[in-house]
Amino acid sequence: MEQLFVSRDGRERPRWREAFDCCVVAAQVSEALALSRSGRPVLWLDTAGLDTRARDARLAEAVASGSPVVVMSPTPGEREALDCLNRGAVGYCHVEAVPEQLREISVVVQHGGLWMLPELVQRFMRLSQRVVPTPAPERPELNELTARELMVAEQVARGASNQEIAAALAISERTVKAHLSSIFDKLDLRDRVQLALAMNNIPTVTSVN
Repeated sequence: MEQLFVSRDGRERPRWREAFDCCVVAAQVSEALALSRSGRPVLWLDTAGLDTRARDARLAEAVASGSPVVVMSPTPGEREALDCLNRGAVGYCHVEAVPEQLREISVVVQHGGLWMLPELVQRFMRLSQRVVPTPAPERPELNELTARELMVAEQVARGASNQEIAAALAISERTVKAHLSSIFDKLDLRDRVQLALAMNNIPTVTSVN
């Protein structure tokens, strides 16, 4: 898949070219899209030197294109990560990410996944401490889950793997996967990261107007 990089001054960072042979660099989202030869490229937004308003404007334009969008921040943080995900980004990393990591991110988002810095994912998982065993969901749609699905969702919010969930609930991993598929469908979520955020009453992009 083609990789489109957008930076404030249209300058290329050496690691981008090291990571990808097919790499387009531009100063504006519209310019990058015009240069694209692909119907659905990966859009990378280098936010160095941009204030929040300028970053959000670029992100909105990029998300509207329908392509997977990765925000590259000079100072990655939990609050900014959540904000960018809420606004439709599917990836969030350091602007100086190494080529190997850039390639990994590209593969993940191309296949519909969500990528964040591992340390941020761990912080989000620790938010599960706020989840009680039998929560009274603030999201009405959580009431659509069966009792067993809710138990699976609570385990995901605690950062448990499918294997750990299966052991905790005395069910097979195949059953865990089936429950997760049903949960994602009922809650209109993409993956377990969004589910963990939802279980902690943290908005995700699917619940933002």
